[in-house]
Amino acid sequence: MSISSEPIVALTKADIYQGGKLVLADVSFEINKNEFVFLIGRTGSGKSSLLKTLYADVWLEAGQAVVAGHKLHNIKRSEIPFLRRKLGVVFQDFQLFMDRSVEENLEFVLKATGWKDRAKIQNRIAEVLMQVGLGTLQKKMPHQLSGGEQQRVVIARAMLNEPQILFADEPTGNLDPEVGEQIMEVFQRINNAGTAILMATHNYDFLKKYPTRTLKCENGEVAVR
Repeated sequence: MSISSEPIVALTKADIYQGGKLVLADVSFEINKNEFVFLIGRTGSGKSSLLKTLYADVWLEAGQAVVAGHKLHNIKRSEIPFLRRKLGVVFQDFQLFMDRSVEENLEFVLKATGWKDRAKIQNRIAEVLMQVGLGTLQKKMPHQLSGGEQQRVVIARAMLNEPQILFADEPTGNLDPEVGEQIMEVFQRINNAGTAILMATHNYDFLKKYPTRTLKCENGEVAVR
C-alpha cells in the first residue's frame, strides 16, 4: 500500500476511556483522505471521548490507533504537538481569546506552531478568513461577532496549518438552525477542497441532507453505518 492510499484514521480494537471509565470497547474503523464522516450518539455515549482520544487529549489505553501517520498506542508526549499540527479541532464552545482580535487569535496559533515570517503569517490569516467567509473582520473582537461568526473564526483557526483532517465536536450545537446550516456549508466547502472531516452532531437533519458514512456510539460500541 502506498502512503497516499493509507487512511487518515485507523482504529483497531481500541478501548476508549473517560476519567478511568471504559466508555467504548473494541472500536475499529477507518476514515480515508477527503472523506466526510458523521459521529452520532446520545449525550454521554462516548463521542467526545473518542474525539479527544483521536487528537491525543485522552490516552489510548488498549488497542491500536493511527492518526495522520502517528501511532497513538505508543506515541510519546513529545510527539503530540507534531500530531496536532496535522489536525484541526473545532469545539462547540469556541474557546477564543476574548481579549484579542480575530487576527490576534489566529496569529497566536501560527506563532505557537512555529511560524515566524510576518508576511506569511498575515497572508495565511487572510486566506483562512476568506475560506470561511470572514475576509473583512480581522480587526474585530470576538464579542463584536455573532455566534455563527465566532464559530467561523474557530474553523479558520483549525485550518491554519492545512490539516489533513478536522475533528468537530458538535460545532453547530450552540447555534440556531439557520446559522448551523451556514456553518455546515462551510464544512462542506472545506471537505470538497480535500480535507477529511469527522463531525460529531445531534442534528439528524444534516444526516438526511448530506448523506454520508456515519459512526454511531451506542451501548459501549461504535457501529459503522
